[in-house]
Amino acid sequence: MTHKICYLVITGVLFFAGLNLQAQNGEKELSREDQALQRANDKVIRAETSLARAQAYLDEADSLKTSGVTMMNEAKAELKTAKEEKAALTKNYEAQKKTLNREMNTDDRAERDQVRQQLRELDTKNRDETRAADAKIKAAEKKYDKGKSNYDKSKEKEKLGKEKMKPAQKSLEEAREGLSELTGDQEDEEIDMLEEDVSKEKKRTKKKKNRFSIFDE
Repeated sequence: MTHKICYLVITGVLFFAGLNLQAQNGEKELSREDQALQRANDKVIRAETSLARAQAYLDEADSLKTSGVTMMNEAKAELKTAKEEKAALTKNYEAQKKTLNREMNTDDRAERDQVRQQLRELDTKNRDETRAADAKIKAAEKKYDKGKSNYDKSKEKEKLGKEKMKPAQKSLEEAREGLSELTGDQEDEEIDMLEEDVSKEKKRTKKKKNRFSIFDE
């Protein structure tokens, strides 16, 4: 019984191995022409990929340049506004403080204490408003620096993209020419075969007409 099972197992293994071998043998190998065509097509794909990468650098450079210029222009306007606001705050503070200091020149102690309290409140308000104005100025300066950085990066990306673009375009042109030569040769062969078939058909038709003309006589 054991020997029979082993026999069946070995037979099955050999059977499936034979099927696998037949399947492998059944796969059609590419001809030299097809292999050359595949290599030429792969070369075109690689060249197109290189060209796309170069274009990506240029697109990124354009985006960085646009955003950089926009940010710098906005930052300039915001910085101007913030500085004007701070200057106005300083001017108003000094004017109010000058008025209160004059009011301190009184013999009335209660009035002096009241003015002194107003001066403290004025100083606190001015300090808070000045901090807010300084924060706006700092934010505008930071925004300008960021825009300038993007603009500088755009120049680097643009330079790199242009350096990569020229050889990529040349490689793609050469790859397409190589592929075109191969496909063109194949098309010429197909046309020659088609013309040969048409010529043979014309000859057969002519022979038939000649046979029929004998019977007509």
